[in-house]
Amino acid sequence: MAVLKRNNWRTLFFSEYWLTKVENMVRGEYLRFLHRLSCLAGMTVVLLGVSALIGWVFDLPALYRVSARLPVMPPMTAVSFLFAGGALLLLQPEQPSPLRRAVGQVLAVSGILIGALIILSYLHELPDHILQQLASWMGLVKFSAIKSSPHTAVAFTLTSLGMLFLSLERPTLVNVAQWMAFLSVMALVVIFFGYAHEESIFYLFTGDIGMSLLTASGFAVLGWGIILARVEKGFFHIMVSDRAGGLVARRVMLLMALFPPMLGWLPSLMHSAVFTHTQIESILAAAMVLAIVLIVIRLAYQLDDQENLRSQAEEASRQHQTDLAHMVRLNTMGEMASGMAHELNQPLTAMANYASASLRLIKSGESSSARIQEPLQGILKQAVRASEIIRHLREFVRKQQPNKTRVDVYDLIQGGLVLIKGEAARYEVPLLLELDDNLSDVDVDAIQIEQVLLNIVQNAIDAVSNIESYRRQIVVRGYLNAGGDVQVDVIDTGQGMDEELKARVFDAFVTTKGAKGMGIGLSLCRSIVESHGGRLWVESEPGQGATFSFTLPVG
Repeated sequence: MAVLKRNNWRTLFFSEYWLTKVENMVRGEYLRFLHRLSCLAGMTVVLLGVSALIGWVFDLPALYRVSARLPVMPPMTAVSFLFAGGALLLLQPEQPSPLRRAVGQVLAVSGILIGALIILSYLHELPDHILQQLASWMGLVKFSAIKSSPHTAVAFTLTSLGMLFLSLERPTLVNVAQWMAFLSVMALVVIFFGYAHEESIFYLFTGDIGMSLLTASGFAVLGWGIILARVEKGFFHIMVSDRAGGLVARRVMLLMALFPPMLGWLPSLMHSAVFTHTQIESILAAAMVLAIVLIVIRLAYQLDDQENLRSQAEEASRQHQTDLAHMVRLNTMGEMASGMAHELNQPLTAMANYASASLRLIKSGESSSARIQEPLQGILKQAVRASEIIRHLREFVRKQQPNKTRVDVYDLIQGGLVLIKGEAARYEVPLLLELDDNLSDVDVDAIQIEQVLLNIVQNAIDAVSNIESYRRQIVVRGYLNAGGDVQVDVIDTGQGMDEELKARVFDAFVTTKGAKGMGIGLSLCRSIVESHGGRLWVESEPGQGATFSFTLPVG
């Protein structure tokens, strides 16, 4: 909440109120759903590697290449997918068992080593010899000459390193892992668009060695799986939120996950004698733009519905709190009235008895001053007793010692106004704040002073709610007055008060709200302010609004 300086007026905005329990429950549902997607990603990567290996072993090209004119998924890449997908599955639980964690870490390190060997094989014969020995050990010796591209190896190294970071369960490393996976996914967009536009420079390294569509798709799935595996612990935790930001993040991530692979795959799969690759690409691009527009429109409606539901829930909650506070006030007044009735009953009864005795003496003709003096003195005594009972109750309310602490006036005023911002918004009353720079800290009971401020501002809202909307305005001003005390003014543009009402407005049970008011708020406010050593008063003219002011001593 911004603090507005003197002579610098702006509307006062407040943060929204959220229902915490419901939000946490929905957040848990989103989290479980995203974790399931991560598990599905791990299984998909494993199945992709297994199917490619089956294709190489049983000579089924459809399992490791999309078409004869495009790069293949090499056997060593398929093996690496087995390691990467297996590691992702093993590390899925939030707190995996030590055995699962250890095996997952071994697979992740193996992926890092294989990626490093593939990169170094282009620089030296020894790494290439090690890879051929590994292929021979796995029964793939006749395919050992088919090499993976360097950018495929880099992608494997980064994703495997990301999974190793995930296994360490440190927030900083989880963030690093997510960003590594996200950047890898974004780099794959270039590969998919290269396939979509038939620009081989983006996916070929040399000759027919390059990153195949199958390989790029496997990396994309793996990258999103890494992000979602610990989505709640890193930068992308916004995706599990039930707020508008979470809804937008999930939709945007869905678009980013689906559309680039579709642009890469569909032109290659739909290529025929009827439509050229470029024509198919143009049709798909138009269809995807339409799909994006529809998704954005649906998102806008969802956000609007979500906002309406939240507004209704907040309004219901505010009304419930208002009703509850009103009931508490009624109960408090009932208890006070019951106590006063009990205490006053005896002196009032005694006064009635003495008055009856006096009347009997007068009627019997024995009205000499000596005889009638005794009952009259009794009446006086009981009247004094009743007065003392009322005084003691008043002292109890007025002079109860507050729990004082050193409080920042900025925080005190702003914190109090947050509680009533919904009421001001409901009546379309602009709530403006003006605070001086030189406000000092004060020793007060913050809860009591907030109650004073809330009561006065609520009265101001009631005062302006029945006038034209363009005239409604409430200003809360805080500054050091000439006496060196902190002074707070609450200024409204309502109908104001005449001299008679001004003289009685702080008296108990005086109200202008009819049946809706009990007339004790301002009386209690004055008692609270005076118990802090301050003063509460009002300045008003009929038709000119009202200014309620109170002071708080600095020392």
